[in-house]
Amino acid sequence: MSNGPARADAPRRRFDLRRARVLLVARVGRGVRRLRSNAVGIVSASVAAGIAYAIALYLVGHEVPVFAAIAAWVCLGYGNDRRPRKVAELALGVTLGVAFGEVFAHLFGTGPVQIAVVLALAVSVARLVDGAQMLAMQAGVQAVVIVGFSTTLLGGGVGRWLDALIGGALALLTAALLPLDVRKRAQSLAASGMAELAITAEDLARGIRLADPEVLNDALVRARGSQGVIDEWNTLVRDALEATRLTPSALRHDDLLTRLQRASTLCDRAMRNLRVIARRSWSVSATMQDNDRVADILEVTARASRDIGVAFGSNADLIRLRPQLLAVAGDLDPQAFTGWQTQTLVVLLRSLVVDLLELTGMTGTQAREALIEIDTGRPG
Repeated sequence: MSNGPARADAPRRRFDLRRARVLLVARVGRGVRRLRSNAVGIVSASVAAGIAYAIALYLVGHEVPVFAAIAAWVCLGYGNDRRPRKVAELALGVTLGVAFGEVFAHLFGTGPVQIAVVLALAVSVARLVDGAQMLAMQAGVQAVVIVGFSTTLLGGGVGRWLDALIGGALALLTAALLPLDVRKRAQSLAASGMAELAITAEDLARGIRLADPEVLNDALVRARGSQGVIDEWNTLVRDALEATRLTPSALRHDDLLTRLQRASTLCDRAMRNLRVIARRSWSVSATMQDNDRVADILEVTARASRDIGVAFGSNADLIRLRPQLLAVAGDLDPQAFTGWQTQTLVVLLRSLVVDLLELTGMTGTQAREALIEIDTGRPG
């Protein structure tokens, strides 16, 4: 009797361990792709911070010029948005905050009241100087740092301000000489998002073919965890398109970014459809019929998704990818499948295929018209 609860809990422990393994593998894969896409930004910003520190240390003669490195890193970051205007705003915010903090600490010292007052004043002055939100944020942060640690930071007030100025100037020079193309980052995220879609469809095909609820659950777990990649893709493209409003007219209407923005919405919709298919497949896996046919369809959608992602990454032509999807669209007649459970899945697959056809550039109307018409008068 004493072993009964332990035996009952064993399947749940195995399920939790399997779920944790699936999430870990998926997270590591996504992390590697993120690191690879941000590698140039990380390295260039880190080198710029080191050079700024070296200039302040060896050429200017400051003892511990930490604010030179901090300013360079804060202004550049590791992302792809290095528009000179944005970098200049951050550099101005850092130097303004350091200067304001130095003057305030010299006049009024440090303490909780001083921290509150200097933060309010620094942000207010920054808002008077310019409307950029990041300028005000950095001015407030740096002013608080200077006042809060004014008794422990090394170097004179002018020295720390000059360090921040050196770091900001070097960041602006780096942004001008080594610009990062936000479109490449968007293409990389698009390829990653479509790869997540393909892997999920492959896992679903395998689970349906084997009628294995654990494999189907793994696919659902992975699909849920992939939302962050698609959200990052959507956010990056949206911000990039907003940024082009401040660039020359030649870049104002960037067709590639516009297509990638539409594609991010469609990929999000397709992934949501896959999650619905995964939940439905898991609940009816034991009673499904025509498993191999459904699995074959999912494998085709997986290959198409992966090919679309590769095309996004290389800016290749998407029209050539339509034939395989059009062939599937012509076979998705629910009445041609056995069992209402399978027919329900086929109806859901119709929506998924429409999403993928739209990803190749078709309109929603064209994609829906490509589906075989359902004969509602035919007996099921």
